[in-house]
Amino acid sequence: MEARLKNQLGDELYQACKEGRLEDITSLIERCRAANPTYSPPLSAMMTAAASRDRANAVAYCLREGGSVTDAVMGALVGNHSFETHKLLVTSKAVDVNRVIPWHGDILAVVAPAGDYEWAKFCLQNDANPNLNMVDGFKPVLAVTAESGTTDIVSLLLEHGAWLKGSGAIVLAAEAGKKDMVRFLLEHGADIDEIGVEDPTDERETAEMGSALHKAVSAGHKGVVELLIDKGANIELKDAKGRTPLGLAEESRNADIVELLQSRGAR
Repeated sequence: MEARLKNQLGDELYQACKEGRLEDITSLIERCRAANPTYSPPLSAMMTAAASRDRANAVAYCLREGGSVTDAVMGALVGNHSFETHKLLVTSKAVDVNRVIPWHGDILAVVAPAGDYEWAKFCLQNDANPNLNMVDGFKPVLAVTAESGTTDIVSLLLEHGAWLKGSGAIVLAAEAGKKDMVRFLLEHGADIDEIGVEDPTDERETAEMGSALHKAVSAGHKGVVELLIDKGANIELKDAKGRTPLGLAEESRNADIVELLQSRGAR
């Protein structure tokens, strides 16, 4: 992308945009217009270069001049963690906070699982819908954030209306071994025996669906297994392939978890 932007803008304008040097930007454009009265500055390319270094002042200039926010601009913004630029674009109504960026999803789905509390908070306070766009086409942002173990952001998502029921959050958290997150979700009303969210594009994923207990057993997270049993998980529940937690533990030859399940009455 850098080479393409340099080719579109020329080295001087490219560097000025990346560094947010407004005086130089305006001077270079005026020079081009003086040489060619029909010259139209490549505002989207300028905005992309500026967004790649979070130069919100240069992005604002491009917006004032009539530039449009392309997917390339949004991709540069995401790829370079350009929070100030995103704030400008959202507050100036240049972009919808729920806009989906190719290969990334919406901004909330990027920053919440990454643990960026302030950016996630900004999105939610500006009407980001945590239930609108799915990660990988089928996972709610709440579930993916729970998988990463960031309880403060999960709490923030719940406060702003994220749906816990049916989200698969507890399943992903258990599979990832996030014991504190599993406990947190249970305290906030998660269904302990919920089966994960179906992937409509991958039958193999659907075939492996199971409860939090199934996933914790398969992944060998004994502490999470013990917590789930203590909290009342159904130890005889069968997964999508008809396997019980004990059956999964025996398949994986995890003697400690087999012993734990049997000591709690699994047969």
